[in-house]
Amino acid sequence: MVEQRKITVGTALGKKYSGLIDVPSATFRTIDLFNSANLFWKDPNEKCFENAILMYDARLTFGEKALYRKFDKIQIKLSKVFYFYDEFESMGDEIEKKRTSKLIELTQEKIQTVNIITKVVTNSFYDIEGKFFGLFKKKSNDKFLPLTDVKIVEISKKQDKWFKNEIILPYKFIGLANSHIESAVIG
Repeated sequence: MVEQRKITVGTALGKKYSGLIDVPSATFRTIDLFNSANLFWKDPNEKCFENAILMYDARLTFGEKALYRKFDKIQIKLSKVFYFYDEFESMGDEIEKKRTSKLIELTQEKIQTVNIITKVVTNSFYDIEGKFFGLFKKKSNDKFLPLTDVKIVEISKKQDKWFKNEIILPYKFIGLANSHIESAVIG
């Protein structure tokens, strides 16, 4: 049975799309969906783009809450996604905690801190701090890097002056697109 999950996708210039996506089951993690070779679509005949997600009841906002437009359905190219987060409530439940503990025990992965600087897009870049499990080299081969305890600061240039703006996230987890990373400090 196909399930739906609410997610928010951040793209360039502070645009955010929030809405529902289809997932194959309620226990399927969003990060696994975004990193899979074949994105799940309930009806593959609806695809306009080969590498995109289909979002239902979507809202496009600028900045924190400025609503621009609503869509019944919209396709978003994965290559344009900067980061995403979901509202998958069970991510922090006991089953997920047991799963994480078991994986850590099996792989001997330890939590690491990373500071990431992204590429410049239209006079802005992001300074991102977060934590991840495992080897950064392995995670950087995925499309999206799973980060927890994230802090995102946008650095932008306007009229020859630089400005800092902290992006407030409602959750501690994001999937960050590896294609946007310019440099990283691990430690």
